[in-house]
Amino acid sequence: MRKTLVANLMAGALAAPLFAGCGSADAPAASTEAFRVLVFSRTAGFRHASIETGVDTVRTLGAQHGFGVDHTEDPAAFSTENLAQYAVVLWLSTTGDVLDEAQQLAFEQYIGAGGGYAGVHSASDTEYDWPFYGELVGAYFHSHPVFPVNDPQGPGVQSAQLHLEAPDHPAVAHLPVPWTIRDEFYSFRTNPRGQVRVLLNIDEASYAQDPNTTNIAALAELFASASSGFTRLPDPDALLDERLLIGETGTMNDHPMSWCHDRLGGRAWYTALGHSVSIYGDANFRQHLLNGILTAARRVDADCVPREDGPLAERDTGPAFPDLPPQIITGP
Repeated sequence: MRKTLVANLMAGALAAPLFAGCGSADAPAASTEAFRVLVFSRTAGFRHASIETGVDTVRTLGAQHGFGVDHTEDPAAFSTENLAQYAVVLWLSTTGDVLDEAQQLAFEQYIGAGGGYAGVHSASDTEYDWPFYGELVGAYFHSHPVFPVNDPQGPGVQSAQLHLEAPDHPAVAHLPVPWTIRDEFYSFRTNPRGQVRVLLNIDEASYAQDPNTTNIAALAELFASASSGFTRLPDPDALLDERLLIGETGTMNDHPMSWCHDRLGGRAWYTALGHSVSIYGDANFRQHLLNGILTAARRVDADCVPREDGPLAERDTGPAFPDLPPQIITGP
């Protein structure tokens, strides 16, 4: 997967082992709580260092706001009987192919019967070969920036401004306008607008989309296949100085970052934020996460009717990603 490749390349190698999550569901808490959330964080690709912090954060939010939280990385938890316990299944930075066909069917039935889905960050970098999941999450991951490379939270973490498109929605109503936050910002393969209600849209002028993971992957292939036998990338800072762009741009123009919808029977809410360990200590993000969970659980009044238009919509541009030619572009 691209994210795994990027992490490996930043360390100076072209390949490294994948990290697979494992484990079993934690013991449930008291049954007197109003509803329960299952946090699912299995990874079959890149594994985020923030997962454990994210699980702890959801547990704390549950204790503070009266809902129970169980955590698992065991796909066997996706059975009809077990899922019936939960108002929401929160896919927390999952990656890759994490469920088999029987487990997928059980989850489809759960959503179709009115169950809730919440997706955080790389939940959109999951289950690319399962069309139902693609519709549920809203859009699949395309790329993220890779520079700067020296941020303690990981390559590509930057500050950017996010704008509210739905100031009446509880997952974003509390946020400042604009909301400046530091994290790893995703671009998506498609623009979900029209299939979802967009809640947050990122200002692309406030951060650098490129170079991104598609550029680095293409460079790796270039050097790996070169007759000179290169097996490592040049220094990343040198690449940035030379304005190397190989692959695709991460620019979307109209660039949603959080949304919700009710299209598949249950309610779905997604946020692209949640990469960094530090973001889980941000009060605005924690409120965003809390009310996203409550939205998916239908415990707050939240309008998730899809819209084609919005205050930041660019109807004539759509999802971008024009291919860049396979050449090195240099300049100031």
